[in-house]
Amino acid sequence: MKKIIFCFLIYFSSSSVVLAAQEVKVSTSDVLPPFVFRDVQGQLTGVYIEIVKKAISRMPDYTVSFNTAPWARVKREAESGVAFAILPPYFHAHDWLTKSEPKRPYIWPYSLPLFTQHDVVICNEKVLIRPRSVYPDDYQGLRFVMWRGDGRAGEKFARMAKEKKINLHLFNSIKGTIPFLLSGRADCTVTSRIPFAWYLKKMKESGEYDEYNQSEITLKEIAVISSNEGYLGYTDINAEKNFPFKKDFSIKFDIEIYKMKKSGEIQNIVNRFIRY
Repeated sequence: MKKIIFCFLIYFSSSSVVLAAQEVKVSTSDVLPPFVFRDVQGQLTGVYIEIVKKAISRMPDYTVSFNTAPWARVKREAESGVAFAILPPYFHAHDWLTKSEPKRPYIWPYSLPLFTQHDVVICNEKVLIRPRSVYPDDYQGLRFVMWRGDGRAGEKFARMAKEKKINLHLFNSIKGTIPFLLSGRADCTVTSRIPFAWYLKKMKESGEYDEYNQSEITLKEIAVISSNEGYLGYTDINAEKNFPFKKDFSIKFDIEIYKMKKSGEIQNIVNRFIRY
Protein backbone atom coordinates (compact mmCIF):
# COMPACT_ATOMS: atom_id res chain seq x y z
CA MET A 1 0.00 0.00 0.00
CA LYS A 2 2.84 2.37 0.92
CA LYS A 3 4.44 1.57 -2.43
CA ILE A 4 1.25 2.51 -4.31
CA ILE A 5 0.91 5.79 -2.42
CA PHE A 6 4.58 6.57 -3.10
CA CYS A 7 4.03 5.97 -6.83
CA PHE A 8 1.01 8.27 -6.86
CA LEU A 9 3.03 10.99 -5.12
CA ILE A 10 5.80 10.68 -7.69
CA TYR A 11 3.26 10.79 -10.52
CA PHE A 12 1.48 13.91 -9.29
CA SER A 13 4.76 15.59 -8.44
CA SER A 14 6.13 14.99 -11.94
CA SER A 15 2.80 16.01 -13.51
CA SER A 16 2.84 19.35 -11.69
CA VAL A 17 6.27 20.03 -13.17
CA VAL A 18 5.07 19.17 -16.66
CA LEU A 19 1.93 21.26 -16.28
CA ALA A 20 3.58 24.29 -14.68
CA ALA A 21 2.90 27.40 -16.74
CA GLN A 22 5.86 29.03 -18.46
CA GLU A 23 6.48 32.56 -17.22
CA VAL A 24 7.21 35.06 -19.98
CA LYS A 25 8.94 38.33 -19.11
CA VAL A 26 7.99 41.41 -21.07
CA SER A 27 10.11 44.57 -20.91
CA THR A 28 8.39 47.92 -21.20
CA SER A 29 8.65 51.55 -20.11
CA ASP A 30 6.16 52.87 -17.57
CA VAL A 31 6.18 56.50 -18.72
CA LEU A 32 3.65 56.33 -21.56
CA PRO A 33 0.20 56.90 -20.07
CA PRO A 34 -2.48 56.01 -20.82
CA PHE A 35 -0.83 53.13 -22.71
CA VAL A 36 1.72 51.99 -20.10
CA PHE A 37 2.01 53.68 -16.70
CA ARG A 38 1.71 53.23 -12.94
CA ASP A 39 -1.53 54.16 -11.23
CA VAL A 40 -1.83 56.00 -7.90
CA GLN A 41 -1.23 52.70 -6.07
CA GLY A 42 1.98 52.15 -8.04
CA GLN A 43 0.53 49.27 -10.05
CA LEU A 44 1.56 48.88 -13.69
CA THR A 45 -1.45 49.34 -15.96
CA GLY A 46 -2.59 50.98 -19.19
CA VAL A 47 -4.12 50.04 -22.52
CA TYR A 48 -1.27 47.81 -23.69
CA ILE A 49 -0.66 46.20 -20.30
CA GLU A 50 -4.30 45.20 -19.86
CA ILE A 51 -4.58 43.88 -23.42
CA VAL A 52 -1.53 41.66 -22.96
CA LYS A 53 -2.60 40.47 -19.51
CA LYS A 54 -6.09 39.57 -20.73
CA ALA A 55 -4.79 37.65 -23.76
CA ILE A 56 -2.23 35.67 -21.74
CA SER A 57 -4.78 34.90 -19.02
CA ARG A 58 -6.50 32.78 -21.67
CA MET A 59 -3.30 30.89 -22.51
CA PRO A 60 -3.10 28.25 -19.75
CA ASP A 61 0.48 27.29 -20.62
CA TYR A 62 1.79 30.79 -19.84
CA THR A 63 1.92 33.54 -17.24
CA VAL A 64 3.34 37.02 -17.71
CA SER A 65 5.48 39.42 -15.68
CA PHE A 66 6.64 42.90 -16.66
CA ASN A 67 10.04 44.52 -16.26
CA THR A 68 10.13 48.31 -16.54
CA ALA A 69 13.07 50.44 -17.65
CA PRO A 70 13.76 53.54 -19.76
CA TRP A 71 12.78 52.84 -23.36
CA ALA A 72 16.37 53.03 -24.66
CA ARG A 73 17.32 50.24 -22.24
CA VAL A 74 14.24 48.23 -23.19
CA LYS A 75 15.43 48.31 -26.80
CA ARG A 76 18.93 47.21 -25.76
CA GLU A 77 17.45 44.25 -23.87
CA ALA A 78 15.75 43.08 -27.07
CA GLU A 79 18.89 43.73 -29.11
CA SER A 80 21.02 41.67 -26.73
CA GLY A 81 18.48 38.86 -26.40
CA VAL A 82 17.92 39.46 -22.67
CA ALA A 83 14.23 40.34 -22.99
CA PHE A 84 11.85 37.76 -24.41
CA ALA A 85 9.55 40.50 -25.69
CA ILE A 86 9.12 44.26 -25.47
CA LEU A 87 5.96 46.36 -25.37
CA PRO A 88 4.83 48.38 -27.36
CA PRO A 89 7.27 48.90 -30.25
CA TYR A 90 6.13 50.18 -33.60
CA PHE A 91 7.11 48.04 -36.59
CA HIS A 92 10.87 48.64 -36.89
CA ALA A 93 12.05 45.57 -38.80
CA HIS A 94 13.58 47.90 -41.40
CA ASP A 95 15.74 49.97 -39.06
CA TRP A 96 16.21 48.16 -35.72
CA LEU A 97 19.05 46.00 -37.02
CA THR A 98 21.90 44.08 -35.43
CA LYS A 99 25.24 45.85 -35.36
CA SER A 100 27.11 42.80 -36.67
CA GLU A 101 26.94 41.52 -40.24
CA PRO A 102 24.78 40.32 -41.79
CA LYS A 103 22.55 43.03 -40.35
CA ARG A 104 19.05 41.75 -39.59
CA PRO A 105 16.11 42.77 -37.40
CA TYR A 106 16.74 41.97 -33.76
CA ILE A 107 12.98 41.93 -33.12
CA TRP A 108 11.03 39.27 -34.97
CA PRO A 109 8.22 38.50 -35.24
CA TYR A 110 5.81 41.21 -34.17
CA SER A 111 2.40 40.27 -32.80
CA LEU A 112 -0.85 41.30 -34.40
CA PRO A 113 -1.27 45.06 -33.85
CA LEU A 114 -2.74 45.94 -30.46
CA PHE A 115 -3.75 49.59 -30.99
CA THR A 116 -3.17 52.40 -33.52
CA GLN A 117 -1.31 55.49 -32.36
CA HIS A 118 -0.85 58.81 -34.16
CA ASP A 119 2.49 60.59 -34.14
CA VAL A 120 2.26 64.36 -34.39
CA VAL A 121 4.37 67.51 -34.49
CA ILE A 122 3.44 69.97 -31.73
CA CYS A 123 5.01 73.41 -31.69
CA ASN A 124 4.95 76.79 -30.05
CA GLU A 125 2.42 78.73 -32.09
CA LYS A 126 5.02 81.46 -32.67
CA VAL A 127 7.00 79.28 -35.12
CA LEU A 128 4.03 79.41 -37.50
CA ILE A 129 4.98 82.86 -38.74
CA ARG A 130 6.38 80.92 -41.68
CA PRO A 131 4.90 77.83 -43.40
CA ARG A 132 5.71 74.41 -41.89
CA SER A 133 3.92 72.21 -44.39
CA VAL A 134 6.80 69.87 -45.34
CA TYR A 135 8.13 67.65 -42.55
CA PRO A 136 10.91 67.66 -41.51
CA ASP A 137 12.45 70.01 -44.13
CA ASP A 138 10.48 73.08 -43.03
CA TYR A 139 11.62 72.64 -39.42
CA GLN A 140 15.30 73.27 -40.06
CA GLY A 141 16.83 75.60 -37.47
CA LEU A 142 14.21 74.89 -34.80
CA ARG A 143 14.81 73.48 -31.31
CA PHE A 144 13.15 70.12 -30.66
CA VAL A 145 12.64 68.15 -27.46
CA MET A 146 11.75 64.46 -27.62
CA TRP A 147 11.45 61.27 -25.64
CA ARG A 148 14.78 59.46 -25.79
CA GLY A 149 15.08 56.30 -27.88
CA ASP A 150 11.70 55.95 -29.53
CA GLY A 151 12.66 56.86 -33.11
CA ARG A 152 9.19 58.10 -34.05
CA ALA A 153 10.50 61.26 -35.77
CA GLY A 154 11.90 59.22 -38.67
CA GLU A 155 15.23 58.64 -40.37
CA LYS A 156 15.39 61.97 -42.20
CA PHE A 157 14.73 63.89 -38.99
CA ALA A 158 17.48 61.89 -37.27
CA ARG A 159 19.94 62.75 -40.06
CA MET A 160 19.07 66.45 -39.84
CA ALA A 161 19.58 66.36 -36.07
CA LYS A 162 22.93 64.61 -36.49
CA GLU A 163 23.97 67.24 -39.03
CA LYS A 164 22.88 69.97 -36.55
CA LYS A 165 20.25 71.29 -38.95
CA ILE A 166 17.81 70.67 -36.11
CA ASN A 167 18.71 71.25 -32.48
CA LEU A 168 17.57 68.17 -30.55
CA HIS A 169 17.36 67.71 -26.76
CA LEU A 170 16.32 64.29 -25.38
CA PHE A 171 14.41 63.36 -22.23
CA ASN A 172 13.54 60.07 -20.54
CA SER A 173 9.79 60.71 -20.70
CA ILE A 174 7.24 62.65 -22.71
CA LYS A 175 6.35 64.64 -19.60
CA GLY A 176 9.91 65.96 -19.39
CA THR A 177 9.56 67.65 -22.77
CA ILE A 178 6.56 69.79 -21.80
CA PRO A 179 8.28 72.25 -19.39
CA PHE A 180 10.89 72.97 -22.07
CA LEU A 181 8.13 73.80 -24.55
CA LEU A 182 6.11 75.91 -22.09
CA SER A 183 9.17 77.85 -20.94
CA GLY A 184 10.18 78.67 -24.50
CA ARG A 185 13.45 76.74 -24.32
CA ALA A 186 12.26 74.53 -27.18
CA ASP A 187 10.09 75.16 -30.22
CA CYS A 188 8.63 71.77 -31.08
CA THR A 189 8.31 68.12 -30.27
CA VAL A 190 7.45 64.96 -32.19
CA THR A 191 5.29 62.82 -29.95
CA SER A 192 2.47 60.34 -29.67
CA ARG A 193 -0.73 62.42 -29.59
CA ILE A 194 -2.67 60.75 -26.79
CA PRO A 195 0.14 60.41 -24.20
CA PHE A 196 1.16 64.05 -24.77
CA ALA A 197 -2.43 65.17 -24.24
CA TRP A 198 -2.65 62.97 -21.13
CA TYR A 199 0.39 64.63 -19.54
CA LEU A 200 -0.77 68.09 -20.53
CA LYS A 201 -4.15 67.51 -18.88
CA LYS A 202 -2.54 66.22 -15.67
CA MET A 203 -0.19 69.21 -15.52
CA LYS A 204 -3.11 71.60 -15.91
CA GLU A 205 -4.98 69.83 -13.10
CA SER A 206 -1.96 70.01 -10.78
CA GLY A 207 -1.08 73.63 -11.58
CA GLU A 208 2.27 72.73 -13.15
CA TYR A 209 1.11 74.00 -16.53
CA ASP A 210 0.64 77.58 -15.30
CA GLU A 211 3.83 77.37 -13.26
CA TYR A 212 5.94 76.68 -16.34
CA ASN A 213 3.91 78.75 -18.80
CA GLN A 214 4.75 82.21 -17.48
CA SER A 215 4.95 83.61 -21.02
CA GLU A 216 1.49 82.25 -21.94
CA ILE A 217 2.84 80.10 -24.77
CA THR A 218 0.26 78.30 -26.91
CA LEU A 219 1.13 74.80 -28.09
CA LYS A 220 -0.46 73.69 -31.33
CA GLU A 221 -0.58 70.39 -33.22
CA ILE A 222 0.80 71.18 -36.66
CA ALA A 223 0.97 67.88 -38.48
CA VAL A 224 0.27 64.17 -38.24
CA ILE A 225 3.44 62.51 -39.52
CA SER A 226 2.40 58.87 -39.14
CA SER A 227 -0.14 56.42 -37.83
CA ASN A 228 1.44 53.36 -36.27
CA GLU A 229 0.30 50.27 -34.49
CA GLY A 230 1.80 49.21 -31.18
CA TYR A 231 2.83 45.56 -30.98
CA LEU A 232 4.30 42.96 -28.70
CA GLY A 233 7.72 42.46 -30.31
CA TYR A 234 9.83 39.33 -29.69
CA THR A 235 13.61 39.27 -29.58
CA ASP A 236 15.23 37.28 -32.38
CA ILE A 237 18.64 37.11 -30.70
CA ASN A 238 19.51 33.66 -29.29
CA ALA A 239 15.78 33.04 -29.09
CA GLU A 240 15.90 29.32 -29.94
CA LYS A 241 18.31 28.75 -27.07
CA ASN A 242 16.90 31.13 -24.47
CA PHE A 243 13.20 31.04 -25.37
CA PRO A 244 12.39 27.70 -27.05
CA PHE A 245 8.67 28.39 -26.43
CA LYS A 246 8.68 31.56 -28.53
CA LYS A 247 6.94 30.17 -31.61
CA ASP A 248 4.23 28.43 -29.63
CA PHE A 249 3.62 31.52 -27.51
CA SER A 250 3.52 33.96 -30.43
CA ILE A 251 0.97 31.84 -32.33
CA LYS A 252 -1.31 31.41 -29.31
CA PHE A 253 -1.00 35.09 -28.38
CA ASP A 254 -2.05 36.21 -31.87
CA ILE A 255 -5.05 33.89 -31.78
CA GLU A 256 -6.22 35.47 -28.52
CA ILE A 257 -5.62 39.01 -29.80
CA TYR A 258 -7.61 38.24 -32.96
CA LYS A 259 -10.53 36.92 -30.90
CA MET A 260 -10.41 39.94 -28.58
CA LYS A 261 -10.55 42.29 -31.56
CA LYS A 262 -13.49 40.45 -33.11
CA SER A 263 -15.42 40.43 -29.82
CA GLY A 264 -14.82 44.13 -29.10
CA GLU A 265 -12.86 43.40 -25.92
CA ILE A 266 -9.84 45.41 -27.01
CA GLN A 267 -11.99 48.46 -27.70
CA ASN A 268 -13.58 48.05 -24.27
CA ILE A 269 -10.13 48.11 -22.67
CA VAL A 270 -9.21 51.20 -24.68
CA ASN A 271 -12.43 52.93 -23.57
CA ARG A 272 -11.49 52.42 -19.92
CA PHE A 273 -8.45 54.64 -20.35
CA ILE A 274 -9.21 56.94 -23.26
CA ARG A 275 -12.25 59.17 -23.67
CA TYR A 276 -12.52 60.72 -27.11
